[in-house]
Amino acid sequence: MLLTLLVALNAACLVGGLLFNAELLNLAGADIPLKQLQALEVYSQLLASASVCLFGWRVCIWAHRKWGGARYIWLSVALTSAMAAPATWWVQGEVPDLIAEKFPTSLRVYSLYAYVAKKGLLYDSVQIPGLPYQEYRDQGEGKAFIANLGVLMSVQGSYVEKIDGNFPAFAAAVFKGYTRRNGDALYERLQSEVVPAAVDIIRAYGQLEALRATGLAGSEWKPIPWPKASEDLGFKPTVAEYAQSIKPGLRSRSEVARTTEVQHMASEALGPIYVNGMDVLAGRKEFEKYLPHIASNMAYDVSHTDIRGEQGVNVLKNMWFVPWSLLSGLFLGALNVVGLILSAGERRGLIRGRRWLVRTVAIVTIIAVPLVAGNGLVHSTGYKTAFRSIERGPTVLAGVFHWAMTAEAMLYNLTKPLLKTE
Repeated sequence: MLLTLLVALNAACLVGGLLFNAELLNLAGADIPLKQLQALEVYSQLLASASVCLFGWRVCIWAHRKWGGARYIWLSVALTSAMAAPATWWVQGEVPDLIAEKFPTSLRVYSLYAYVAKKGLLYDSVQIPGLPYQEYRDQGEGKAFIANLGVLMSVQGSYVEKIDGNFPAFAAAVFKGYTRRNGDALYERLQSEVVPAAVDIIRAYGQLEALRATGLAGSEWKPIPWPKASEDLGFKPTVAEYAQSIKPGLRSRSEVARTTEVQHMASEALGPIYVNGMDVLAGRKEFEKYLPHIASNMAYDVSHTDIRGEQGVNVLKNMWFVPWSLLSGLFLGALNVVGLILSAGERRGLIRGRRWLVRTVAIVTIIAVPLVAGNGLVHSTGYKTAFRSIERGPTVLAGVFHWAMTAEAMLYNLTKPLLKTE
């Protein structure tokens, strides 16, 4: 019964891991929102804990078969699970954070470069000579490359030398392409995050003006003490506080929308997407004129990111969470594959006295198949020029991720029909 349960759970974990691998690769090109990142982290922790526990169960079965005590097998399984599950949960969740926090300062800037380069590749504003990314962008090879770009640029500095020479200009070129392709999404963000609040402020201001006209109390002008340009206000004004701060006497919505108060609210909501003097009530066609300025703001903002501060750590976490989850997923998937092969062999009586041989062949096959399968993008001239140091050759870590990229691409291409069906 335990073996049957083990096979079923191994198969379920393997399928879950394949789908998770595909989902991570689909999300790799985007800035994953914090809530979604946390949900993915929990899912990866569940998969990892389950896979390690199942491996522990198999060890328990093997140990009790060899040394006896079969009646205590369920106790062994329970104790193994109680120790393995929380330990694996902690490791799976903490490693990306530890990498981000302990990452060498000298290499952190490369992850920032990768963050910008990724957007440039996705929005066709950057081309790496000789690298056929556009040919593979919708296939596993292209998605695996984008997912691991931060790692490649962090451990090997060949490509970043060009970026390092003039990063602000590189970022400006990237974000011009980004804003051009995402004008509708940026306008939608203005509509959802700023316009409702602006309308509330305009309405509240109109009510105050009506009270002032009647001479009733409670309509006094209370201007907000605006700080200098380089200083922070220190608090977040409410709609009522914004409305009371606007000078009396304005007669139209557009006049109120152009006040310092409404502009401050929009700036706080949009960050670098806000442009000085922006008409927050502008239509889609009018909004188009702001796109070049938005691109410049975004480029300036990313060029002046404090890579040692909180922003830099967040960039690193985003850049390393996906590669780490994919790599650990490959390892845990290998455990499930080996378990299924052993179970199939045991049922057919094929491995009497040859368990070690089957296990070895299974592991070697898992490692060798991606190497034999190859990866057109990794083997391209552009990739070798951009991501392999001519003087020292690829590092060990880069070599591991070269293999991982090929394996991830192969699994994604196999899983893609399932995703379409789903």
